Amino acid sequence: MEGSFSSIYMSRNRVRTWDEPSFTIQAGGRHAPIHPQAQKMIWVEKDKWIFDPNSFKPYRRLSVRECARIQTFPDNFIFKYNNLLDGYKMVGNAVPVLLAKELASKIIIDIKQYQNFGVCHKLRRHKYPTQLTLLEPSSLTQTKIISAD
Repeated sequence: MEGSFSSIYMSRNRVRTWDEPSFTIQAGGRHAPIHPQAQKMIWVEKDKWIFDPNSFKPYRRLSVRECARIQTFPDNFIFKYNNLLDGYKMVGNAVPVLLAKELASKIIIDIKQYQNFGVCHKLRRHKYPTQLTLLEPSSLTQTKIISAD
């Protein structure tokens, strides 16, 4: 991705280390996170950061493929686009694959329950509003949704 970095982009330290979670993958190449190989940016003043001129590794935006990995797309997934910005847009607008999988799994369970019993029993047992756990208790992370029958 060629092009300058906007003043808004440069108003924050855009470099994360390998151990830190990524910034949000946005639907634009100019807003792609900086690859963690480079050193942290240097704070100049309020809302102004600069790239460290002594960084051993260059500052570069993550590629479309690297952004896709953060969004949990498998490496063999093929994105078809002619313009690089369209690739960033596709990945940035996508729902992360593993999140979609977890949501779909929960929806399938609820549909099967409805087909077997005519009602989703988990929803009927709760008062208004209720919290539903999307992931099984054995999962490391859980997502909660507030729901009202």
